[in-house]
Amino acid sequence: MPATAHVPIRNRILSKLAKAEYRRLRPSLEQVALHENQVLYGPGDTVDHVYFPNDGVVSLLFDVDKRRTVEVAMEGNEGAVGLAIYLGGVNSCNLSVVRHAGTAMRMDMNALTKCANQRGDLQELLRRYVHALVTQIAQSGVCNRFHNIDARLARWLLMTHDRMGSDELHATQESIAHMLGVRRSSVTAAASGFHKQHIIDYRRGRIAILDRRKLRAACCDCYAMMKRQYDSFLN
Repeated sequence: MPATAHVPIRNRILSKLAKAEYRRLRPSLEQVALHENQVLYGPGDTVDHVYFPNDGVVSLLFDVDKRRTVEVAMEGNEGAVGLAIYLGGVNSCNLSVVRHAGTAMRMDMNALTKCANQRGDLQELLRRYVHALVTQIAQSGVCNRFHNIDARLARWLLMTHDRMGSDELHATQESIAHMLGVRRSSVTAAASGFHKQHIIDYRRGRIAILDRRKLRAACCDCYAMMKRQYDSFLN
């Protein structure tokens, strides 16, 4: 259904637009549900829509081999999923999967290109978002290569917490291990340590953030570097 005036603007890029510019985009925006494990794009797929998440979280995954993938970035209400065509690409080169269910504003790529080429802030916001996303991908690679599992798990939890807006996250230790590209036993040990320090609680695929301050202290500097990139143009 087309977006209407009563639909709140929860995506941070869309909320930064002037009222007149958002009104111009609104007829081309459609609110859609994002279902857990829904594949938005697979490698080689044509990207014909962009998604502006409101409250869901999407993982960008790349193949490690024929059996494994690893998360290189996550996207939520700070961004837009599927900008390959807008940036001059042809097809998706990664797997984009909904990790936490929610909603998004979906827009046809041709309409997006037309609106971005008109006077306003959308084009600049998208460019700066892509720069922040590339920074996240690069910094995630550095973090996964050089930092210990405790710091990496803390970073992952903080980033998910930011995008969910809830202290309770839906994730199993197995799924987190899959995202971080490590063994489940490594995540179990790190999560157990956080639990003993009363930083998190977990049961039956649910993780509750009990003390964000302590979680931040357990994290490496990668989280702050990534967050600064987004906050620099969205706050």
